[in-house]
Amino acid sequence: MIKVTTTRGLCALAIAAAGLIATAAPAAAATSLNPAPPSWYTCKPTGSGTICHGTMSFEHFAGFDGTCPQGFNILENGYKDETGTRYYDRDGNLTRRVLHDIYPVGNPLNVLYNSQTGTSVPYRTDVTETDDLAVPGDFSSATSRFTGNGYTVTLPGGLLVHDVGNFAFAPDGSILEDHGPKMLFSGQTGKLCAALA
Repeated sequence: MIKVTTTRGLCALAIAAAGLIATAAPAAAATSLNPAPPSWYTCKPTGSGTICHGTMSFEHFAGFDGTCPQGFNILENGYKDETGTRYYDRDGNLTRRVLHDIYPVGNPLNVLYNSQTGTSVPYRTDVTETDDLAVPGDFSSATSRFTGNGYTVTLPGGLLVHDVGNFAFAPDGSILEDHGPKMLFSGQTGKLCAALA
């Protein structure tokens, strides 16, 4: 039995107990989350559920972005730094995910290129994706909203691609909202194709 006789002792005991609870809770919470967050997230319980945060870098290669009338495809390589936050309810089900992706200016991997010759142009991106799940824990029920700069390509001759603003998709992939120019998405690639030819 522990006997505490002073106020300082009571405070020390309360702090130690809180420390044990705080260190045990995230591990327990993270194992019961639906869906589980990626391993690079750190999770903390809150009064309304659990919040998880993480930062990671990703690369992708040869992503298809369109076809040019000159007979080649527009392909994309990319490097991004991603900061993610996940919000889970008290039952451990995901209700919202927010991803902020930055494709650093000047990174040599961030290019759109000609699939036949490799001729390339750099692009920049700084976009936030917010996924709200109508059914907690079920990504197939997510409405996704993208805000910011999806793609910008400029050369000394001027602007080639400018995809910015808001873009929202329903769970079935249909467009709910579209504000701002979306040149690459909508196939307005004449200037880009000419630069890559």
